[in-house]
Amino acid sequence: MDRPTRLLQLVQLLGGRRCWTPSEIAARFEISERTAYRDLRDLSRRFPVAQDERGGYRLLEGATIRPIAMTAAERAVLKLILENPAVRTTPDIGRTLDMVKAKLDAAARHAEETPSALVLAGPERSGAIAQGLTSMLERSIRARAAVSLLYRSLAGGHTKWRGIDPYAVFHRKNAWYLVGRCHLRDEPRTFRLDRISRARPLGGTFGRPEFDLDEFLEHTWELYRGRELHAIVIHFDAALAPLIEDSAWHPGQRVRRLGNGALEYRCTLSHLDEIARWVVGFAGLARAVEPPALVERVADCAILAYERHGPAAGDPSSQRRPQDGLPGLVREASARQRSLI
Repeated sequence: MDRPTRLLQLVQLLGGRRCWTPSEIAARFEISERTAYRDLRDLSRRFPVAQDERGGYRLLEGATIRPIAMTAAERAVLKLILENPAVRTTPDIGRTLDMVKAKLDAAARHAEETPSALVLAGPERSGAIAQGLTSMLERSIRARAAVSLLYRSLAGGHTKWRGIDPYAVFHRKNAWYLVGRCHLRDEPRTFRLDRISRARPLGGTFGRPEFDLDEFLEHTWELYRGRELHAIVIHFDAALAPLIEDSAWHPGQRVRRLGNGALEYRCTLSHLDEIARWVVGFAGLARAVEPPALVERVADCAILAYERHGPAAGDPSSQRRPQDGLPGLVREASARQRSLI
């Protein structure tokens, strides 16, 4: 028997009229008394547990789990949410979801079991997230307590401690991130959780300003934020028009059909790198129109891709370097990367 199921059955056991001692619980579930004490301790953090004079335990009145009127379809949707791989990447949340799932199974025992029709099979690209990190960040956000993170920067590859006023933990682009004011930069920055190896409280609290995550990400394509807004215009060939206009690529997008069946796509962004790579990914069926900096960035990316895969790729006798013809990319890449965490 796995531990979530055992804990749930223990809740049902202690919800009766009599008290159970740790030795009786150990015999009942074929576990050690030490494990029984640990289960009771963890259970008491979630439910009101009373103890009698002989050392027996039971739940206080009203703490038991009651049956839920639920159809098989409703239960399947809830279990789908609880088993979401993106949410379960964080071990702290995963343990809580196991308990919720066990409660759901117990409270909806009467629901008919049917073959699962809904399955989450998408990739979750977060790496291993440090044990206890999510819970520690959640407590710090609620208490408005500053933290120090041992963080590995993707751009420079350096690992160092960073002071942060944490605002929110969120999931985006198939990974988990923390957003908060970086003490070094004195501005809100994003930090990927799987690149945080350690975290510790700094002591004291901070005055949290008005912060809205949707507003913070409003002018990003995925995550990158810049200091200047750009009016983006992209034209898509007619063959791609249904794909583009039937999908929500960006909350502020505006699309319209052109006379030849092609599509014009518009949005406003503060950073160009991510959308430039997106345009290049359509292999010539999309064309950046505005602003000129985006047109140059798309051309740079496309030329670099060709140089890496063209006839001269890997030929040591070739005198032409990939940088030749890529002045914009080479000139700006290091400066852009230094601005990213």
